[in-house]
Amino acid sequence: MRPQQRAKLESLSAKAKGKHMGGRGFTLVELLVVLAVGVILLAIAFPGYAFLVNTTRLAAVTNDLVSAIQLARSEAVKRGTRVTVCKTDDAMAAMPVCNTAASWQQGWLVFVDGGVRGVVDAGDIVLRQQDRASGAVSITARNFGMYISYKPSGVSQGLNNLANGKLFVCVAGDQRDIVVGPTGRVRLESKTC
Repeated sequence: MRPQQRAKLESLSAKAKGKHMGGRGFTLVELLVVLAVGVILLAIAFPGYAFLVNTTRLAAVTNDLVSAIQLARSEAVKRGTRVTVCKTDDAMAAMPVCNTAASWQQGWLVFVDGGVRGVVDAGDIVLRQQDRASGAVSITARNFGMYISYKPSGVSQGLNNLANGKLFVCVAGDQRDIVVGPTGRVRLESKTC
């Protein structure tokens, strides 16, 4: 090796080991500028994130409730007996019961309803239990204030013996209406609450 190449190689080796590096690094001003830019970006992104969380929460609760209603309808037809979805305040209890004083967001049950309509009797089989929804969720109903029952024909029936009704799921100003038609079929509508 030539002396020039050897000197250059030793110089690069010394720099790599940290000798001759000098005062490289970030100044306090540079760090504060980067921090300020990060805070500004977070402030811009956060409202969008909150919207995303609320939209996801609304979709999840609506899908859980629609799934329970569709399960009740299909099981009623399959088993040839009444199947009911009712609201409860303690869905995860060892012996869950329907509670007319509860609200839908506190939870619901899907059960084979062989006895008194809308009541979990001794011989009834609980098919699904759904625990309470998030605190930000509100669920109200028209005609299905206490329960939704499905007859063996797949036709729905509420408390007033009407076949149709609605459940309104509301989160942070956005609303999904779960509309149960006269034949028991379910569809969704989006609105504001």
